[in-house]
Amino acid sequence: MERIRLKFRGLSEIVGTEKMGLIVLTDEAEIRQVTIVCDRHVEHEFSMRMADTPITNKMLPEALWKMLKQAVGEHFDIVINGIYDGQYSAALVNTDTAYTVQMRASDAVLLSCISGLPLFMERSLMMRQSVPFHAGAQGLSIPVNAISDDMLKSAMEKAINDENYELASQLRDEQKRRMKKRSSENEERQ
Repeated sequence: MERIRLKFRGLSEIVGTEKMGLIVLTDEAEIRQVTIVCDRHVEHEFSMRMADTPITNKMLPEALWKMLKQAVGEHFDIVINGIYDGQYSAALVNTDTAYTVQMRASDAVLLSCISGLPLFMERSLMMRQSVPFHAGAQGLSIPVNAISDDMLKSAMEKAINDENYELASQLRDEQKRRMKKRSSENEERQ
């Protein structure tokens, strides 16, 4: 699997919501950008570390990372490896044993920032989900398949209220695609 190394560019707010934020990542050459939706808790965790408050050195993620690093070293990569129902998934991968632990992508980015571990995205996913990076751009693009069901519903309602029927149609199509996928997965389980 081919991967692209990412770097953290910052946080942004989603206008009109108090519950979500955006994590902005680029490739190392700063040609492509991908945004990951995060909840307020993760956004707060990033904000504390970006402010470099003294207490962050004693917080649980930092303490656990210090213990893990002491016990097994820094033989890990973090890989954003998929997207399902509007949520990116990621994995902490032991590079010696290939043992993998799945985690939310927003938590994976936070762990990368705390630990300095390299953060990657599978190339095919990056090429499908990213947009060109423009330093100083005023807005951010988020692929419709990278937003949660609740955000999708809210966006569709807003598009209808704004009489943006083309966007509402695209959002409805994404909702239908997700429902069809869930239905077929439920049938497979039975």
